[in-house]
Amino acid sequence: MDILHKLRILFWGLVIGLWGLFMYQYMSEDMSSLKRFQPGKNPFSGKADPRLTLNKYPIPAPFVPAQQQGDAQQRPTVPVQPQSSLSLIRTGRAIKGIAGTPLIHGHSTGKKTPIIKDGEQEDYPEAPAGFAMKVTRHFVVYEEGAEVSEKLYETLESLHGSIMLDLVAFSPWTREKKVYIYYSRTGETYRRLTGRPSWSGGAASLGERKIYLYKSDEAFGILAHELTHIYFDSFFPASNPSPLWLSEGIATYVQSERGFSTPNWLEQNLKLLEGGSGFKLGDLVRIENMHGADEDNVRLWYAQSYSVVRFLMKLKIGDAFYVFCKKLREGNPAHRALYQAYGMPYNKLTSLEYAWRYDLKTGKISGINR
Repeated sequence: MDILHKLRILFWGLVIGLWGLFMYQYMSEDMSSLKRFQPGKNPFSGKADPRLTLNKYPIPAPFVPAQQQGDAQQRPTVPVQPQSSLSLIRTGRAIKGIAGTPLIHGHSTGKKTPIIKDGEQEDYPEAPAGFAMKVTRHFVVYEEGAEVSEKLYETLESLHGSIMLDLVAFSPWTREKKVYIYYSRTGETYRRLTGRPSWSGGAASLGERKIYLYKSDEAFGILAHELTHIYFDSFFPASNPSPLWLSEGIATYVQSERGFSTPNWLEQNLKLLEGGSGFKLGDLVRIENMHGADEDNVRLWYAQSYSVVRFLMKLKIGDAFYVFCKKLREGNPAHRALYQAYGMPYNKLTSLEYAWRYDLKTGKISGINR
């Protein structure tokens, strides 16, 4: 064996040795971080109510149009028993109740958007008094004033295209059916049209595919949020509605990522989650009603739902997130749907929580950089 060949072997031996040392240090750092996070025991691992309700300060009832108030169905809920409590962890900060503007925009959840049937025609509602009407590719727009502005309907169509990047598989009916947008110039007109209270910035009837807004700084974000509810929630039948955490999580995700209207409370609550605050996922996915919740807890719940949904959407390339939702729609429990869509090691919610918590700090699983 000549000297040149020996030098090559020595060189590659050194390269492989250095690479092995680097990988050992890299993995050791990651594993030590993982060990520091210890998920607590789920207090609902025994006989728990299938659906929970956060309790404290009252939140006004959801918006239901006058013609639907007699037959609208609400999400089924089971009251929390006095001895039960949510596994809420909030580090470095005391829980306090704030009776202020609710987070949840008023929308009825009773009827779901039907899938279009071949050849079916749809009559568009007449414009309210003082409103102009414009039919576009995906919307029927009603704007207060003499005409619908070009900027408004172009913005709507642009937003629709952005949302479809994530939700096209969930709402194929949008090729045929339209969404109705009622855009008032003032809050006074909006309240007269909807009957909503003064704090309300927007309302939606999911079954009728109607969204009511008025001109404000929050209007675009509300629009993106409520459009997502209409597009995504229609994927689930009325007999098995979309889980609240998933519906609100993806609506907040689209509002932030596609609507470029990140809620001003989101960043602060994501930092709380990074510090270990939040709900155990087993509890998070069972909450199906926010009536009576204090505002701090609602915001934290929304932020966690958003963060978990974002993690699931970024976790695996392909249709894993769609398969997860499809399995939920078929009636599978969350842990089974998770395994069927993502495979190992995601065979239970505690595994997902472990990975999500770690990724929240590092971004090394999903590649998300906030």
